[in-house]
Amino acid sequence: MKVKKLSNKILIGFFIISIAILVLNYFIFERIAKKSFYDSEKEKVEIIAKTISPLIGVELFLGFNNKIEQLSKELLKNRNFLAVYIIKNNKILIKKSKNIKEKDYFTISYPITKPNSNKKIALLKIIYSSRHYKDLIKNYQKTLFISLILIGFVMILFGIYLNWLLKPLKDIANKLENFNPKKMIELNCSDRDDEIGLISKALMNMQQKIKNYSLRLENINEDLERRVEEKTKELKEQLYTDSLTKLPNRFALNERIKESKKVSLLIIDIDNFKHINDLFGVEIGDEILKSFSIRLKDLLKKTKFVNVYRLSGDEFAIMFNKKMNKADMNQFIEILINSIEKMVFLHNENELNIRVTIGVAIDSTKPLEEADIALKSAKKCKKAFVIYNENMKIEKEYKENIEWVKKIKKAIKEDRIVPYFQPIFYSDDLKLKSYESLMRLIDEDGNAISPFFFIDIAKRSRYYPELTKIMFQKCCEYFKDKNCKFSFNLSIEDIYNEDMLLFIKETINRCKIENRIIFEILESEGIENFQEVSKFINDIHSLGAQIAIDDFGSGYSNFEYLVKLDIDYIKIDGSLIKNIDKDENSKIVVGVIKDYAKKKGIKTVAEFVSSKEIYETIKELGVDFVQGYYAGKPSPSATC
Repeated sequence: MKVKKLSNKILIGFFIISIAILVLNYFIFERIAKKSFYDSEKEKVEIIAKTISPLIGVELFLGFNNKIEQLSKELLKNRNFLAVYIIKNNKILIKKSKNIKEKDYFTISYPITKPNSNKKIALLKIIYSSRHYKDLIKNYQKTLFISLILIGFVMILFGIYLNWLLKPLKDIANKLENFNPKKMIELNCSDRDDEIGLISKALMNMQQKIKNYSLRLENINEDLERRVEEKTKELKEQLYTDSLTKLPNRFALNERIKESKKVSLLIIDIDNFKHINDLFGVEIGDEILKSFSIRLKDLLKKTKFVNVYRLSGDEFAIMFNKKMNKADMNQFIEILINSIEKMVFLHNENELNIRVTIGVAIDSTKPLEEADIALKSAKKCKKAFVIYNENMKIEKEYKENIEWVKKIKKAIKEDRIVPYFQPIFYSDDLKLKSYESLMRLIDEDGNAISPFFFIDIAKRSRYYPELTKIMFQKCCEYFKDKNCKFSFNLSIEDIYNEDMLLFIKETINRCKIENRIIFEILESEGIENFQEVSKFINDIHSLGAQIAIDDFGSGYSNFEYLVKLDIDYIKIDGSLIKNIDKDENSKIVVGVIKDYAKKKGIKTVAEFVSSKEIYETIKELGVDFVQGYYAGKPSPSATC
């Protein structure tokens, strides 16, 4: 980029201003001089007229006109006087003139008065040449022009001198233009005792300070670059290394997978590791994970073609660096599982063993996904390991689950989650006792879908609490103005959810249905925290509502619930009812439940009563209430 120098600007500005001042002065002084010379000449003629007018007045008063003519001739002897007129009573009394050839002249008129009086008796008119005035102007202009030339010359000399004064500053500026902090610039003016010398010294000192600062800055930058490099390396290690076991993590595995076209991979999951954390604490669990990772590495250190990774929690991965076939993989896994099951971990002299489940992907472009699918399949089938194959239905199941999540979300948004009501009857005369509220999802074609198809997916996708709230609010609103009882299903998850319990209590109080609602607790889910469930039951009883155990007979600890929990109803599971008219064992079990419940003061309900034969058997056993398609199907409305 071209730099405009300040010194050039100063000089150009100085000359422009100087020329402007000279030109301005020329025109101003010329105009002033012309006016001054003009006024001077005119004033001179007026003085002459004023001087001779009294003489002419006396002569004119005495009638000596010849003397006046003589005086006029005397005046015309002056070369600048061109004509003299005496005018009396508007008539020219005396006229003396030369041949007037000049174009520029003055005309002066002056009154002639009577002697010793101010009375005007005539008029003196003088025509005076401008020749002398013009000569004066020419001489003045010549003198002024010479003076301006001299002044201009002086200004040029001053400009040259000013440029000479500014030259050191120009030299300093030129040298500083290519300034480099690493190289000192020698300024020759630093020994001068004027301002330029002071500037040069200051710049030399500044250069030295900048150089020192630059060196320090370079050292700082080098140190920072080194630290950034170390920190980057440290962060990279943290990003790709598991903090607990120091094994490479999932990120590191993903990077290795990206570098390879096809990979064989094992995902190892420690079975029921949550129990170890619950029993012994997270710290002991972490120690076992660290110990397991060390032993796993030691176990595989002689196997040069594998790398070990920790994915998350109790999941580890083994990646193979060579192509594996199914036979070799089976042999490798059997040896690995056998070795892991022989591992013993000590805690307070207690010996702890672990078991693992393994998912396998062989020569895959999507090893993590396929090994994970195989792992889930192994857990589902309760196998030690499963090798992924394309015929597995898990991928299809995943896709279906995703579709169901979308359907649930859309149904909630469009208010297509609705209650259906199935009647419950007295067994002796089939009179209406109450209704059970059942959830239905109305699809886009208007079909009512049972929760059997989507409730588990809703729980995994965390839409379940919202579905429960929608159902409970709609049921309470529906029955608040009806004179009949209804039951509502609650999962153990609902009971443990404080927000859900608060919502239930607020809705009950708002709709005033506390004396007409029965909460059915799903026994099939298994109750672990009896204290929490007992507290919930006591709260519900204090409101005036009742409690039922649903699906009784499907679990493994049924009678423990009857002993520990204060319940009002037992709903006997359909698995014991559906063949009771043909299966003597089912009849015996239901009879035992009914007899025990009667002794405890608990009412019984038989589910899945689908035929007259089943109904007659239930009635014979003395079960209090029946529910099923024989008595009544679920419907979107209830008749009270």
